[in-house]
Amino acid sequence: MNAPASLRSPTTRLYQPRVETAPFVRAFIMRDTRACALQGAQLLNRFPASAHCVLTWFLEGEAELLSDAGGQQGLVLSGCVACGCQAQPLASRNRGDTHVFMAMFYPDAFQALFGIDLAPLQNTFLPAHDILPPRGRALVDAVAAAASHAERQALVERCVMEHAQHHTLPAWLRIRRMGSRITLGMASKMLGIGPRQLQRLAVREAGANLQTLNRLRRGERSFLTAQRRYLKGQPLDWADHALDCDYADQSHMARECKAQTGRTPARLARDVVCEEADWVYRLDFADDDDAPPSRCA
Repeated sequence: MNAPASLRSPTTRLYQPRVETAPFVRAFIMRDTRACALQGAQLLNRFPASAHCVLTWFLEGEAELLSDAGGQQGLVLSGCVACGCQAQPLASRNRGDTHVFMAMFYPDAFQALFGIDLAPLQNTFLPAHDILPPRGRALVDAVAAAASHAERQALVERCVMEHAQHHTLPAWLRIRRMGSRITLGMASKMLGIGPRQLQRLAVREAGANLQTLNRLRRGERSFLTAQRRYLKGQPLDWADHALDCDYADQSHMARECKAQTGRTPARLARDVVCEEADWVYRLDFADDDDAPPSRCA
């Protein structure tokens, strides 16, 4: 049954950061469901597990958490909320029309910019005003009051540039760029600390232990690689894809995909095509800052 002509489809846009801020910001996302009359399952938002820290501004409307790793089911999200690394997939339901702006930060960059311990943010959503320092709270208010998404992005990037000179992230940036290929021993040498101290530091400054971060980054790269091949109409051999993405085999990839998205690769590929709730999976992210070098022949 066709929707009335007066209704429109939800609008979702991905904005890439400037080159100067790309080591800090993964992407900006806008989602607008106003005047779309979404119903039932269309009101859902499904998100994969993610290593990123995200500031989400509910410019209009609110949403309710349905599932997450931190036991916050039923939490109503409104205003500006911050979340850290999410080790499991999560879902929310819009409570009517919503208009949302999101800024996705690399976790170590978020910690460096705002000087907060990321451990309490893992698998958690908190009001941004409750955890951010004064400059972060000022940014939250300015973005909420901005007249356009371009202005909102500019405000976030201005904040990054004002403080980036003090936080060049040399060690964590190198660790990110090595992706899942980096071992605990390699990371320890790069940071000049012991393995146990590194794991404690990683949770505080990067949002999760090194193994979890590597697993989540590998999963993101695997999905984006498969997505691009699919959009180009290129055939995809799941077994070869698993090896190219540094999984032990196809079964290993399928298990991790289910752990991070709640679905097998084949089921996810089918759902993304037709499920409104999977809008985030349809976004065409640019190559991320921590893409590893190509596999040697």
